[in-house]
Amino acid sequence: MTELLVELESQRAEGIEEALLNCLDTAGFSEEWVKKNWFSFLSDGASVMLGKNSGVATRLTARYPNLFKWHCMNHRLELAVSDVVDEVQAVNHFKSFLEKIHNLYSQSNKNSRELLEAAQEVGSQVLKIGRVLSTQWVASSFRSVKAVWRSYEVLNRHFENAAGDETRNSKERQTYRGLAHRMQSKEFLCDLGLMYDALSELANLSQQLQAHSITLLRADHLLKRTIRVLASFKDTPGEKSKEALAAQALGQFGSVPLHSNAKLTPINAKQFLQSLINNMEKRLSFEA
Repeated sequence: MTELLVELESQRAEGIEEALLNCLDTAGFSEEWVKKNWFSFLSDGASVMLGKNSGVATRLTARYPNLFKWHCMNHRLELAVSDVVDEVQAVNHFKSFLEKIHNLYSQSNKNSRELLEAAQEVGSQVLKIGRVLSTQWVASSFRSVKAVWRSYEVLNRHFENAAGDETRNSKERQTYRGLAHRMQSKEFLCDLGLMYDALSELANLSQQLQAHSITLLRADHLLKRTIRVLASFKDTPGEKSKEALAAQALGQFGSVPLHSNAKLTPINAKQFLQSLINNMEKRLSFEA
């Protein structure tokens, strides 16, 4: 397999097509050889790439009629997740809260240092808290949710300590007090468990779809398997959801006491999972 790096000077379809063809010519591939051996074109779903009238794929297939064009399945998966965030409002609230945690530590060396000092038992896990359900691959979102789950007690402890830190101004202390209150809610913990289980399956699917040995038949099998697992979560919660529900009943998760927060709208698990299944079937269908 030959891999070529193409430097783009234009983001327009004709410019991208020209850069691709020039790269092939510079590499020594004749027009005749390309017509016989270039059999597929894979890209994201941007209109400049897959637009029906003048996208790069359309322009290339006019020149090479046997070229098979395909919309990247990992990109389709990201679009499906984005659709779910738009459809299920409570997911967007969860996303915003985790992004608030990410911003809190990514924008302040003092906050990061204090958290790391309090987090010796979980090591670098706290450094993996990033944005979730954005333009990142689902594997990145899963790492962030996993880091929050594993650092749950440490994060809560740091929030509470910061809320009582007299060296901080009243606005900062109030912010940390609000974060601690949210972290200690039964609703948030159950949302966290649900997202952990779902994103774990999606991250696994995403990584397998990136394998060099992947085929369309194998991809279809993996997609259907993931959808079956997600559907099963509607009746039988996943591993982390079970732990969260048990902690909810107990009123405590590790060393963190839990309470109900009437102001917090939890994610409706069945609605979320069904939306995820529907959008995956729509976005990742081979007929899409």
